[in-house]
Amino acid sequence: MRRLEALVARKRFRRQSLRALRGSAGAAATFGALLKVKVVGTLAGKAVIAVLVGLGFAWPALVIGVIGVVGIVLAVVSLFSGEGGPHGFDNGCTCDCAGKEKRAERLKALIAQRRAWLAAPSGPAPSVRWDARGRRHLAGSQRKRGR
Repeated sequence: MRRLEALVARKRFRRQSLRALRGSAGAAATFGALLKVKVVGTLAGKAVIAVLVGLGFAWPALVIGVIGVVGIVLAVVSLFSGEGGPHGFDNGCTCDCAGKEKRAERLKALIAQRRAWLAAPSGPAPSVRWDARGRRHLAGSQRKRGR
């Protein structure tokens, strides 16, 4: 029985020492990287971040669980906070309504121009690209050559 307990104690010690080694190696590497990078200004802040990363290397399942719980809590809080964010459910005009209205007016003018030409055709048919006073309209109907 003592032999089996000794084996279990050795295994437990090996697991704890490997966990401590993995965590301290992660913390040391993170601290070394933070010394070069100007992320946190104070030495204590760098040490705190390094310790948190070291704990993440030592107990990854615990860190993943904590992140999951924090994510779920934030999701529930955001549901009840009353803020719709940039993609709320309101139908109000939150984007470029003026641009949409200008495009709609331009389209109506193009349709009216085409109907007028169909009622009394004279000359070539109106073209959407060059006759509409939109993006591709050229002042004085002079096209650039060599494109």
